[in-house]
Amino acid sequence: MKEYQFTGGRTPPESLPVQGLIDAAARVLKRRGELLVHYPSQFDYHDELKKVVSKRFEHREGTPLPLEDIIVTTGSMQAITLPIQALTKPGDTIVTEELTYMGSLECFRHYGLKVEGIPLDPVNGMDTDTLEDTLRSLAARGIKPRFIYPIPNYQNPTGAVLSLPCRKRLIELAQDYEVLILEDDCYGDTDLEPVRVPPSLYALGDPQAVLFLGSFSKILAPGVRLGYLCAPQRFLPQLLELKRHGQDAGTSGLSSFIVAEYLRDNLWSHIERHTRVIREKRDTTLGALEEHLGDCATWTRPRGGLVIWVELPFTADMDRLGQLAEERGVRYTRGREFHARGEDIKCLRLSYAHMSHEDISEGVRLLAECVREAS
Repeated sequence: MKEYQFTGGRTPPESLPVQGLIDAAARVLKRRGELLVHYPSQFDYHDELKKVVSKRFEHREGTPLPLEDIIVTTGSMQAITLPIQALTKPGDTIVTEELTYMGSLECFRHYGLKVEGIPLDPVNGMDTDTLEDTLRSLAARGIKPRFIYPIPNYQNPTGAVLSLPCRKRLIELAQDYEVLILEDDCYGDTDLEPVRVPPSLYALGDPQAVLFLGSFSKILAPGVRLGYLCAPQRFLPQLLELKRHGQDAGTSGLSSFIVAEYLRDNLWSHIERHTRVIREKRDTTLGALEEHLGDCATWTRPRGGLVIWVELPFTADMDRLGQLAEERGVRYTRGREFHARGEDIKCLRLSYAHMSHEDISEGVRLLAECVREAS
């Protein structure tokens, strides 16, 4: 049976610059290959990639990231995990959007943290009025959250973009209550519309109170396993100590060499090609949803990112829907996986970028059949 996998944050295979990476690998291995005999704990393989990270940020924000504050990580998931390991303890509180990346929620729960979810608008992001009420209530109980964890750009799973007034208010509240911000910009640069997102929290606020993380997974491919964390100097010793002694024994120097070599001269031309492919597939997905579910469901129309958030009829039986979809080979991610309290909401997330246009259309058609039968 054919499967239609609307799961994961995978990128389009046709926009992966395979030949460009092959050529970059050949060049950089001739020039720097002998350095790979060292262990990551003995040698900094990531000096060139850090420069790419800094320039990437400067292109968007107008100012570079300090090279000395950047840690290259094994994907953005490690960039989330390191601050949690280093700067929290079981029982601490994390404030997130009520709907957020399921991998982050799993991390927070694994380390014994309490999660306070803040409602969000699927267009403008976190409700900062409720954030203020929550921080005030926690303070009244003697609870100081360790982090506020937002995904301001193309929020996962909703695709929301946190508005500029809300970004400024979030920063003010974090300062007032002396809470660090862990800013997740995993989907940065997956811009599908010409209107750019507002400045980052890191650029708008005090860089000494923001830990900023990003990834190469969404502009290249998840398999490269490269992300980064920019952290205030006072936290770097703890973070680097954990990084040196982590279970992966260090992030791949080979991957770092190749990606830095390729992106140094090709970053923005590659991103332009990459996002054009994603935009076309987004539009195919939106068109299929309108054709097959337009009379009974609603969904986001994201300006960027790789996912669409679908709200189903209130009569939908989510368990029955899952059974029917599995029988037809349709895979998606259920809404409760993203909910801070694990509530079984009548929503689902569709990840479309890695699929063909034909499979997107047919997969949505089959999904629509399942929704109708389960409602």
